[in-house]
Amino acid sequence: MNFSQGVQKVTIKTVALIGAGNMGSRMAKNVHKAGFDLMVCDQSQAVLDEFASMGVKVTKSAQDCASADAIIVLVANDQQILSVTTGPQGVGSHIPKGHSPIVCMMSTTLPTTIHQVQHGLEGTGARLIDAPVSGGLVKAEQGTLSIMMGGDDKTLDEVMPLMQSMGESIFRCGGLGSAEVVKVINNMIGITSIYITSEAMQLAAKSGVDFDRILPILDVSSGRNFLTQDPSETRHQFKSWARTPEAFDAYVKIVSKDLHLALSLGESVGFDMPLLAKISESVDARDERIMKQFLSNGPK
Repeated sequence: MNFSQGVQKVTIKTVALIGAGNMGSRMAKNVHKAGFDLMVCDQSQAVLDEFASMGVKVTKSAQDCASADAIIVLVANDQQILSVTTGPQGVGSHIPKGHSPIVCMMSTTLPTTIHQVQHGLEGTGARLIDAPVSGGLVKAEQGTLSIMMGGDDKTLDEVMPLMQSMGESIFRCGGLGSAEVVKVINNMIGITSIYITSEAMQLAAKSGVDFDRILPILDVSSGRNFLTQDPSETRHQFKSWARTPEAFDAYVKIVSKDLHLALSLGESVGFDMPLLAKISESVDARDERIMKQFLSNGPK
């Protein structure tokens, strides 16, 4: 069920965001724009300088975020997640007595990691939800992300106004960890669509069918996916992913991690996914031919 028009009463006033990378910086700007009293935590001085110039409080230390009403975590991997939440210099060890912040885990990870964080935060007063996002940089900038939430309903009610500052379509997925399951599955399908669509477009071109002619047909047929909606946007997407060898390598690292999360999720429930394993192997290979396919689908 879509709860994007949920509770309107604002109980959260101060917000700390840990991890202001490509996605996080855009999301933080929308939180600031919505009127929340924001602190940004990041290791990049350039990022901190940008937010400081906007009048936003900044820090390089996660422990400084512990007094915020809501703490958004948007770091890259499990090691960083555990460090900034339950580590010696993390928020959990520095929450003021009597304070009960909501820790919003918006990084993509596994439910097991979420429950590990929950265990580490026991007795600190912190409440934990998982709230990964989908939509990419454009929607992050626009504040129109899809946000999946898992956790206690009362806590989700309280955090809804904050989520509405960053997202347009907000969904409750169930108990703690359920949103990460949904996000991992979404990425599993989305990444597969990207790679197979790239090959399909090359097959069409080599067979004499124009890119702009085939996409509108696919979009009203069984081949429809998020890359068939707008030919110019699809070209732009592929070009951005492979604008340089370095950019393509960075992109592959992200999607490789996401596919391995899906495989790990399958292993945790005893479900074998041989097709996904093959796709993951192909992605991990960082095949230069695939990068050239992405470039070929870029703007002409």
